[in-house]
Amino acid sequence: MRNELLAVVDELKRLREEGVSSVAVSEEALTSLRQAVAARRGQGSASDSTPAAKERFAPVPEPGEQAFSSGVTAPEARRPDYREPVDSGERSSGIVLPGSAAPAAKKKAPEVKVAAATGPSAAGLPDFVKPIPAPKPFTLPGGDKQSRWEWLRERVMNDPVCLEHVKPDKKLVLGVGSLDADIFFCGEAPGADEETQGEPFVGAAGQLLTKIIGAMGLKREQVYIGNIMNWRPEHDKPFGNRKPAEVEMAYCLPHLKAQIEIVQPKVIVALGATAVDGLFGFGQGQGIRRKRGSWREFEGIPTIITFHPSYLLHQDSPQVKRQVWEDMLAVMEKLAMPISDKQRGYFT
Repeated sequence: MRNELLAVVDELKRLREEGVSSVAVSEEALTSLRQAVAARRGQGSASDSTPAAKERFAPVPEPGEQAFSSGVTAPEARRPDYREPVDSGERSSGIVLPGSAAPAAKKKAPEVKVAAATGPSAAGLPDFVKPIPAPKPFTLPGGDKQSRWEWLRERVMNDPVCLEHVKPDKKLVLGVGSLDADIFFCGEAPGADEETQGEPFVGAAGQLLTKIIGAMGLKREQVYIGNIMNWRPEHDKPFGNRKPAEVEMAYCLPHLKAQIEIVQPKVIVALGATAVDGLFGFGQGQGIRRKRGSWREFEGIPTIITFHPSYLLHQDSPQVKRQVWEDMLAVMEKLAMPISDKQRGYFT
């Protein structure tokens, strides 16, 4: 139980650093935590229903109309992905963290040299992780999109550095979806489910992203979904995920740039602070609550910043869902996609 509690504390600290002030936790999980604390203090009783105790846990607003649900199954709640909630349920309480307060034209190039990022800092790379070298630039071959993507996949799956940092029984992850997609969803790093299946966004956050895409009137197969990282960052904790260090993201960035060059999307959606760090420079993801909804350019492509789907899982409020949905409406407007009155009214 001690390891699990340490993992929870570690995750809460990481969320606080990202500017998250509260997380949704089920009543069942709170009861279990009270039991654990009571047992360690030798109080015997597992119950803690006094007014003072209840006052420590302020209620979170119940979600209203939903175009997509953010429910998490029990097994996933016990093994959260990066930035996903420690636990979740239909009835939840908030825990306050202390101290928190026009589309680009597609270019056609038979060959492109993907330059490596320069001078990444090794700061934040744990001692138990082997040093990461600077990435080497490479040249995508000519040919059609499918053959170029298959060449890139072969390169990534046999990259010695990537293989050195993925667990022996797990898989490296490359993006999936339509190579002719107008929208490129860029995530952060693979989680437990992703490194098992070798595909991005297949866990609870991925299921929610699929529903968001559906609410836009699209199918998952019509967009492209990728990540900053090709492997799940090594972690010394039994649960949770570690935020990738700058040097790790810098090594994988040429692979992401190559995917973008192959797909040639009209819009990129940066999902979460780490995605912003990877695309625009380490530290650029700080203050994402102020930056979400804003547009930038990456490789000449309009890029909108929004929350990671897992943020919705632990916030689970109509207000936050509306913010993300407004970002998706902005993407649809940028692409001149049809938008119904019903779609415009989600979460209002």
